[in-house]
Amino acid sequence: MKLKPVNDKIVVIPKNIEDNTVTEGGIILPDTIQDGSLLEAEVISIGQGMYSANGTLIPMVVETGDTILYNKHAQTQEYKLNGREVVIMSQNEVLSVLED
Repeated sequence: MKLKPVNDKIVVIPKNIEDNTVTEGGIILPDTIQDGSLLEAEVISIGQGMYSANGTLIPMVVETGDTILYNKHAQTQEYKLNGREVVIMSQNEVLSVLED
């Protein structure tokens, strides 16, 4: 199966998901402890862009294959695609594109 996002939506595969952190003493810290953490993900599919109020197509700023950073508290939807966890989000949730 394949996802084809619409408008300004993108589908990404998170690279560093860690729900809990365990301290050296064995105490489990919930993910809410790291409120400002950024997550890294690879873009696997993008929509065609959004239309402005006057009908002009606003192009996407990310491309398939890009590595992006987004806030872990961003408005996202998780989905299981072919047994793999993917995240669907608006391109507006992307904070940065990582470049070499």
